[in-house]
Amino acid sequence: MGEPLTGPTDTITDRAVVLHQDRPVVGLAPWLAEAAVDAVRDGLLLQVVTPADGFVTYPLEMMLAQARGQWVVRGGDHYRDGLTGLPLRWDGRRFSPADGSRPTGPPPAADPWTGGLEIQIVTLHPATEALELGASTEVAVRALTGDAPAGWGVAEPVSEGWSRRDLTSFCRTRAPAPTSLTIVGGERGSAVLGVLTIERVDTGVREQLRLAGPPLPAVGEAAVEALAGTLAGTARSVIVAVHPGRTNGLRSSRPSLPALPWGILVGQRGNAPHSVPEVVPGRAMGRGARRAWWYRLDRGPGAPYETLTAVLRGYGLDEPR
Repeated sequence: MGEPLTGPTDTITDRAVVLHQDRPVVGLAPWLAEAAVDAVRDGLLLQVVTPADGFVTYPLEMMLAQARGQWVVRGGDHYRDGLTGLPLRWDGRRFSPADGSRPTGPPPAADPWTGGLEIQIVTLHPATEALELGASTEVAVRALTGDAPAGWGVAEPVSEGWSRRDLTSFCRTRAPAPTSLTIVGGERGSAVLGVLTIERVDTGVREQLRLAGPPLPAVGEAAVEALAGTLAGTARSVIVAVHPGRTNGLRSSRPSLPALPWGILVGQRGNAPHSVPEVVPGRAMGRGARRAWWYRLDRGPGAPYETLTAVLRGYGLDEPR
């Protein structure tokens, strides 16, 4: 404990749990998920160390964010944060920012709309015996890959083939505790990875899907807008973003700009507020009480995040995390 880390060994100190992974792609393995739970319980920082040319999966990236963990990249005798590029050093107890450190370099210049798609869908269901989960997952994965999801599980690799009935049954056995599941779909070159979270709330059952998939140009703008139209009658919200550092559900350690919001669907609204069209025009989708409003955030006069904030403010909604 407390000695510098020089090899592929795991270390536990009074400040951190440090796990070395020398694989080209590191996913949310069951033992890694358990290590995260133990680290949070014990008040320790979870740090996952990978080679500089390695990738992490979207489910692992999300878990590290939720557990307040950190991705550490090893390049020779040097270390840096895998998301920010900030140089790190081993201080005997954990990897911490190097004195006077700055990111290793500016993000590479690139078209911000050529990165991998990131989609968040929130649906609220009545808590009935007839409820079957997974419809939004099925629709979204098919829109991004051309096929239904391949499977689901509590970790990676997933253990179950795709079945909405089996998925629903599994979540029922865990209720009222929330359930978080890994979703996979597509093939190499058009793959998607995601996390589906099911939880009971006061008004019913909340189903939140977060997917990372192929690049926007590969899927096509028309296909993404068609997905929004399909979900207009059921989803409470759909947020579409584009991430230049992620594609097909894998995150590279190369420094990149953050995800930019590309579009938002605000569901189940009879009328759009008067203030929103002044910022960016919206388009009605669906009918009656299930009518939703779709906004393209890449077309506004301001930056995409500013436009997103203005749309949400117009509906009296909080900005999503």
